[in-house]
Amino acid sequence: MHSHRHRQSSQSTPTQGPAWFYGYCHDTNQMKMMTYPDYVNNMQTGFSNLYNAIPSMPQPYPGSTQTAPDYSRRKPRGGCHEHREPDCDCDCDDDCGCECECHVRCADTVEYARCGEVRQIPITFENDTRRDRDVALTLGAFATKSGQEVGWQTSLSDTKFTLPACGHKTVTLTVPVQCGNSDPAGNNSPTGIGTGGQVDSCKVAYATLSAEGCRIRPLVIAVAVVPNHCGAHHADCGCGCC
Repeated sequence: MHSHRHRQSSQSTPTQGPAWFYGYCHDTNQMKMMTYPDYVNNMQTGFSNLYNAIPSMPQPYPGSTQTAPDYSRRKPRGGCHEHREPDCDCDCDDDCGCECECHVRCADTVEYARCGEVRQIPITFENDTRRDRDVALTLGAFATKSGQEVGWQTSLSDTKFTLPACGHKTVTLTVPVQCGNSDPAGNNSPTGIGTGGQVDSCKVAYATLSAEGCRIRPLVIAVAVVPNHCGAHHADCGCGCC
């Protein structure tokens, strides 16, 4: 009897301990009672599988030669345009492309124009309720980021209207872009953007459109005025027969 007990004790593995831990076993793909070492090993395997399933992050891993994506050159996609002044790193050598976008502060919509143009900006209001809504629009004056009004004589196609239930209404904002004009004496009278009817770099003016009766915050509308050389057609005057 004594020798039988001795044989049993020699065949056991006391270092494993009793199977007191209940968990998922990756070898059998089912829940079971396990010893402490087996339980820890299966926990480590589970964390390793979870880590490998996570998509790679944009930051490089330590010791890796992979570089993170450069988001500084992304163009705004509607909504709030990021204000990147005064430390604007757009990696541009002109004032027509992303360099102009760098000067746009937070705005709901941006319209690009040249001096002397008349821009029409359509804005659609939607009613997602089953009741008609009476809406009254109020447009503030266009001004630069410093608050200087530019004197544009803007107009709205409608200032008061009724939004039908589950319907919509499109209102057109007309903006004559003036970049300074001259009085009868020939003296230039700047309107806050440009001189002599031109701009030498991108200039931006903002206006706020409030809609009473519509459960939305006031809309910030930006008009970015670009120099005439931006997007100009280039005609080659070289002589091909010389």
